[in-house]
Amino acid sequence: MDSSDLSTPNGTGQAEPIRHLSLPDAVRLTLRRQIINNELPEGTRLLEAKLAEEFGVSRTTLRSALRELKNDGLVEISPRRGCFVARMDPEDIHDICFARYVLEAGAASELRVDDALLTELEDVLAAMSAAADEGDLEAVVSLDTRLHGVIVERGGGRRVVELWHGLDSQMGSLMRSSLERQGISLRESWERHRKYVDAVATRRRATIVKEIREHYLDATPGPGER
Repeated sequence: MDSSDLSTPNGTGQAEPIRHLSLPDAVRLTLRRQIINNELPEGTRLLEAKLAEEFGVSRTTLRSALRELKNDGLVEISPRRGCFVARMDPEDIHDICFARYVLEAGAASELRVDDALLTELEDVLAAMSAAADEGDLEAVVSLDTRLHGVIVERGGGRRVVELWHGLDSQMGSLMRSSLERQGISLRESWERHRKYVDAVATRRRATIVKEIREHYLDATPGPGER
């Protein structure tokens, strides 16, 4: 496997220039895309020998990639059951959404909305719409992270931004699991982000913070609610 074969969305719907990746990262990103886009459904066993052969890498390289996917919440590794594709449980989904809400609402309370910000949000939203039409959840996840990241980066301080982006790696698992549990489509997810950007466009901080709460918490059942 040539680790330079992979590219990733850059938040505009286009691919970034090819980046040279380590072999574990190249394997991880390929499996991540397959899991998030449900090419490898929940419960699928990931057999080390088979995957190592398919990717043309050593088992050591594959295990490194699988450990990172476990940290991302996309797989579970058990001594008895082996490695298999996982989904987040409702408690984990709610915890991450609550953390993102707290950090993002805090940043939004200091946000100054200008035309440049709204243009950037509309550009990301347009790319998200195209990705939703193509059924590409991995791209939607990347664009979701970018759209919300714009708000946090513009309104939050350095530590808030660092804490918020510390949750980025789990967003693929969260969105894959959340969409399945709520039974909504990528188009419906986009519509929620359309509503979010419309709230930002009011330029009223109280309206924006209220929408952030609804976006993360009101649309996400807490543990035991579903």
